[in-house]
Amino acid sequence: MKATDIFTPGFLPKYTYNSREKLKLEQRLQDALNTKGFICSVSGPSKSGKTVLCESVIGESNIVLITGGGINKESIFWQKIRKKLKFPSSQSISNDTSGTLETTGKIENGFSMPFLFNAKVGGEGKVSRESSSGVINEYEGPNGTELLEFVGQQGYSLVIDDFHYIDKSVQRSLAEQFKEAARLGTSIVVVSVTHRSDDAVRANPDLRGRVYSIDIPYWEKHELRFISEKGFTLLNIKPEPTLIERFLSESVSSPQLMQAICLQFCRDIKCHATLDQHKNVDLNQEEIGVLLRNTTSLANCKTAFDIILTGAKSRGTERKTHYLKDSGKSGDVYYIILKALATGEPVLTLPYAKLKERIEELVPSDPPRGVGIIQALQQMHKAVSEKLGEDRVLEWDEDKEFLSIPDPYFLYYLRWADW
Repeated sequence: MKATDIFTPGFLPKYTYNSREKLKLEQRLQDALNTKGFICSVSGPSKSGKTVLCESVIGESNIVLITGGGINKESIFWQKIRKKLKFPSSQSISNDTSGTLETTGKIENGFSMPFLFNAKVGGEGKVSRESSSGVINEYEGPNGTELLEFVGQQGYSLVIDDFHYIDKSVQRSLAEQFKEAARLGTSIVVVSVTHRSDDAVRANPDLRGRVYSIDIPYWEKHELRFISEKGFTLLNIKPEPTLIERFLSESVSSPQLMQAICLQFCRDIKCHATLDQHKNVDLNQEEIGVLLRNTTSLANCKTAFDIILTGAKSRGTERKTHYLKDSGKSGDVYYIILKALATGEPVLTLPYAKLKERIEELVPSDPPRGVGIIQALQQMHKAVSEKLGEDRVLEWDEDKEFLSIPDPYFLYYLRWADW
């Protein structure tokens, strides 16, 4: 067996999938899909396995998976669905004097798609007609409830990943059509991060009482350990327990990160497939550092990092430079804050008092003042909101004085990328 088949950070694991049985997530999702007239909302922290759960329960052959990124117009959403179903982009069809057009297109998996369209000009689904003899009609459609109903009729479930990335005005329109499609029997699942779990309801308050909500909690260490134990056993290797503990800590509750670290470990020790003989493996501190740095190739967050590090434009005066203890490195307050996040125990939330404590440990001589830290945190939050859109890799809650990193990959990048 290949290591790349066992540890799969980018798609549904076949051998190292952990259903987290005590949470009964699979059964709850199945119950939601079986509840006619309801839309299912699956929410949880970033990289916590929400999409993997949907793929596992629904099955890859029965799922129409659409991502919300880049959907700022409703037409883009319908286009994504048609593309997934491999609809023809245009189709020659015969003229019908009743004003109704019928066509059948062929999809790759072998079934045909009969549709009945009214010949109407305009709207999302266009029908154009030529007046010459031998009439040719072309269409871009179907759209809306008609398309959603077809998805259900063919036995598919529609899953919209990162629903919170969709433009809010588009969310409102889609939510209304989801409601009608669910009433007609189409299974629809919207996937979002925890703090945006009610986006579908807020987009259309009529959905309240029609949404089956499933919240996926952070992964605990014993749940992540299942991935390494199962995978390394299949490869006939056994890393030292202290090494596994390090992997668990650096994964910060993310099964995807755990998969990525385990896969990179296999590559670093040149275990590309199951060994003929059992082998115990340990790494020294230098080798562990190399392994963890190598894994950043699977967790690249450079664009977000550069935007946050740059901070607000300085007005006339240069920012003060601070010098890190014992490292010879220096930088402004933005640099120091990111270094503070990267040091110590990896955590996804940090109260201001703890952040300031880390900063003073890094810069014991003339550290940034409290007011400067607060202002920098405000500017970081603003830069993420304005320049990264919904990709909220960092959030500052001024009321609670908490700094959060919603994306564990960003924290991992801070800790192990060379900067």
